[in-house]
Amino acid sequence: MDELTDASSVDVAFQALKPLRLPDFVHPYRDLPSDATAAIEKLIDAFVGADSMEKDAMTKRVEKSFAFVFPRYAYRAAIESVRMNAPELLKTGLIALAIENANFDWRDTLPYLAFIYNSARKLNVDPSELFHDAAAIACSPFRTLLESFLNRDEVSRKVEFFHYKESGEGVSFDYVYVEPPSHLPSPTVWKIRIFLQRLRRVLPR
Repeated sequence: MDELTDASSVDVAFQALKPLRLPDFVHPYRDLPSDATAAIEKLIDAFVGADSMEKDAMTKRVEKSFAFVFPRYAYRAAIESVRMNAPELLKTGLIALAIENANFDWRDTLPYLAFIYNSARKLNVDPSELFHDAAAIACSPFRTLLESFLNRDEVSRKVEFFHYKESGEGVSFDYVYVEPPSHLPSPTVWKIRIFLQRLRRVLPR
């Protein structure tokens, strides 16, 4: 990102995302507008071509008020990659998460990694290679999170672990939320409920 035009493009992209607020996209659930998606893709291109200092600076520009757009983009990328048989979308989803960089709570990032991991397997893409490639250009703590996700047991990498399941095939493919049972043992129940409440603010039911 040596050119002035590149820095200007990043500025414009962040300015396009700043007005977005999560409640506007939750009830009812709706996808990001096309201009927000375009802004995120500009940031993804810039991030891939940036040096380590520029990447770190980009991640620090992600504010809590609009940080949700990056996982939302990753979620859509995981779905569209299967619908369109487009494995290249998986990398863009991971880079979007790399820009957000798990700045606010790394646990909130885990379901999105599971979606991308699952979609990679459906497309016969090696998820381990995909994640390691993304880790090589990501900053910490997201780099560490990618590596630790691969070290999780197979059950805790599944979308079902986060109360989602696959639905449909081809162009109708989706990840659908499954309500967890209410008779969970205490005190674990409260931790899980709080986690799922945060997750439901971002993902569709």
